[in-house]
Amino acid sequence: MAIIKGLKNIEAIIDKPKSNVSGEKVTWLKLDDGQSAQIRFISELDADSPTYDEKRGLAIVISEHSNPDDYKRKSACTTDTQGRCFGCEMFRKDPKSGWRARLRFYCNVLVDNAIDAPHVAVWSMGVSKAATFNTIREFASDSPSISNMTWKLKRNGKGTETNYVLLPQKQDSEPFNWGNYEYPNLEKVVREVPYAEQENFYIGFSNQATSTSVDW
Repeated sequence: MAIIKGLKNIEAIIDKPKSNVSGEKVTWLKLDDGQSAQIRFISELDADSPTYDEKRGLAIVISEHSNPDDYKRKSACTTDTQGRCFGCEMFRKDPKSGWRARLRFYCNVLVDNAIDAPHVAVWSMGVSKAATFNTIREFASDSPSISNMTWKLKRNGKGTETNYVLLPQKQDSEPFNWGNYEYPNLEKVVREVPYAEQENFYIGFSNQATSTSVDW
């Protein structure tokens, strides 16, 4: 049997989302408050871009739900793929509860933060209110490519007060050498939990334990 000792270890296993399904393990783009980095989009937005490459793929947008009290318990909406979705059911019960599905943008980027060696990371951001997504979208409406240049990205603030500034730099004069980097499959990065496991995944063991008929 698995024996767990220590309060921190006990709380960790109780609070951990319970599901056998997990997204592909990746490095996520992360900057500290005030930190900046040079990034290069690996994923393009459209397959008809002159710099699109099938190996590097396309950025994607996914409809996701998250537990309003624990944003880390996040999964793709499964109404279209599985016919049912716990997040949608919770939203229909109470439209003001915070369970509404939200669109999220995922792309692969090459990161140079002047601290670590240049590396591939996945950048994830909301679509509706993210200024950085609007910057990318507006730039792409006037330019056929986003991967043929470096961009300066800077983070300002912490927690809910965080915002990012994204500025395009000079375009490449010659084709960029992509080397031998490995690129995560973005469609596998996003977690999609089977419907039968979704309540347990989103709500967690601790909440379920209080709903049993056991007398203490």
